[in-house]
Amino acid sequence: MDPEVFPRPTGEVYICGMSAEEEVPDDPEQIIGNPASILMLKRLAKNVSSHLTEEETQVKAKQACFLLCTDDSVPVIGEVPEVKGCYVATGHSCWGILNGLATGAAVAELVVDGHATIVDLSCFSHARFVA
Repeated sequence: MDPEVFPRPTGEVYICGMSAEEEVPDDPEQIIGNPASILMLKRLAKNVSSHLTEEETQVKAKQACFLLCTDDSVPVIGEVPEVKGCYVATGHSCWGILNGLATGAAVAELVVDGHATIVDLSCFSHARFVA
């Protein structure tokens, strides 16, 4: 994901988007921003506007966010074969909020009717990762 700059009407500016592949820690307190990524985003800010230098601004927060994504960047949606009645819908990355309604409707059909008619879920099967 490329870095993005989001100016807000309040005068705040959000700069985000440095991607890295890391394991999600068990303890949420261990989730911290990568110092090298933060430095790169600060450099980006200076290139966007002379008003976004550290001398001109105050950094309010340095945060990290994990966006769950599969190796092929396609979500996994369906029933877990080894656990009857257990369904997953994961791996949407940053598109989860946009695709959540359709995913939810498809999973609801899958749970209630045993199959989804709103969308063909075959391409989202976990089976694509099984050798």
